[in-house]
Amino acid sequence: MNVEKIIVIGSGISGLTTALTLQLLGYETVIYTDKEADQISNKNAHAEFASLFPSASVIPHSLYSGQLKELFRTSQSFFYELRNQSFSGLRIHRHFEIFELEQDEPRYSNWMVNFRPITELSPQVIPRRSCSQNLYGWTFNCIFADWPRYFPALTACYKQSGGNITRRKVKTEDLPALPADTIVNCSGTGSRELFDDPLDEQLVMQGHLLHKPEAPLITNSSDEIISYNYTPKASAYSSSSGEACDVYCYPRRDGWVLGGSRETGYLSSPNTMECSKKHAESYQIGGLTIPTAILDINKDILQTTFGHSLSPSDKLHPLIGYRYLRSKEDGLRLDHETMYGKTVYHNYGHGGAGVTLSWGCALALASRITSKNKPQLQKLLLKEFEHIT
Repeated sequence: MNVEKIIVIGSGISGLTTALTLQLLGYETVIYTDKEADQISNKNAHAEFASLFPSASVIPHSLYSGQLKELFRTSQSFFYELRNQSFSGLRIHRHFEIFELEQDEPRYSNWMVNFRPITELSPQVIPRRSCSQNLYGWTFNCIFADWPRYFPALTACYKQSGGNITRRKVKTEDLPALPADTIVNCSGTGSRELFDDPLDEQLVMQGHLLHKPEAPLITNSSDEIISYNYTPKASAYSSSSGEACDVYCYPRRDGWVLGGSRETGYLSSPNTMECSKKHAESYQIGGLTIPTAILDINKDILQTTFGHSLSPSDKLHPLIGYRYLRSKEDGLRLDHETMYGKTVYHNYGHGGAGVTLSWGCALALASRITSKNKPQLQKLLLKEFEHIT
C-alpha cells in the first residue's frame, strides 16, 4: 500500500504537533527545519523561534482569529485527554487574572474550567501587591505544559511513531522539487519570504522573561499549583501606548517563569523585529535589559501573597522572545493554496497562543487533508497515543 508523504516545514510547537498528528493518522511525514530546539544553546540568538521558551499555559491570550473559539475548545479538550493518559509535562494550574482597575470578563470566560470571579473568594488567596486595595478579576483551571518535559516528550513520540526531522533550510526556489505533493507550512516568521505572505502588515510582539531555577512550586492550602497574570495601574507599569501592562508567574518543576512585556512591533525580515518601546527603568540581568516592573512587581506579589522571595541578586536567566501576531484583524493563517502543483497548508500567525492552539490547529488541518471530521480524528488520535505512551 502506498502511503502519502507529507512535508512539514518548521519544528516549533505547531510544526511538531501537526506532523505528529498526521504521522499517527497513517501518513509518512518528515519535518524540514533549519534549527531544532534541543540543539540551540543561545536562545536569545533565535528570538524568532518562539518554541524555545513559551510560558505554555493553555489560555487564549494574544491571538486574533475568528476561529478562536472552535480551535481553542478542540485544543483544550485534547490537552485534557492527554493529561488523563498521564502524558509527560501536563498538569493543571489554578490560574488568576487580577487587575487593579475594573475589567469586563474576557470572551473566553465560558470556555475555561471552573471559571469564577474573585469576588467569590477570600481576599487572602488572591495574588496582590502590598499596596493593593480594590482588586478585580477572575480565576479558573487551565492546562499547563511544563516545557522542559512536554516538548521533549512530544518530540520523542514523533520519532517513535516513525516521523523524521531533517535539518534543512528550505528556500522558495526549493519548493517545486520537494518530494511530496502536500506541504504543511509552519515556518512562522519565515512565511513572509518563503511563501510571500499576502499581508502588508506583519506584527510581532516582544516579550521579556526571567527564569528563576530551582524555585519551588507555588501552591495553596488545597495543594493546587498557582499561577497568575497581574495588571497594576498604568502608573506602575505601562506599554508604549500608555496602557497598563501585566506581569506574570508560572511555576515549573525547574523553577519559575516570570514575565512579562507585550510590546508590539513589525517584522522587517524573518529574523529582525522592530519594537519601538524602550523602558526607562530597567535592570541589567545576564547582559540583557529587563524592565524593572517585571521583577519588582512579581517580587511584591510573591512575598505579600505566598511568602516567597525574589531578588535581582538571585540566579536569574533572562530571555527575550517574539510572538508572531501577523495582523490584528485575523492574524492566524490556517488555510491552503496550490503552488507549483502542490497543495500547501498554512498553519502560523498564532501570536501568544501557539501552544494553546497547537492541537486545535493540527486537527483542523488533518480534517481538511483526510476529509474526516475532527471528533472522529480526535478519537483515532487518542487511541494511537495509548499505543506509544
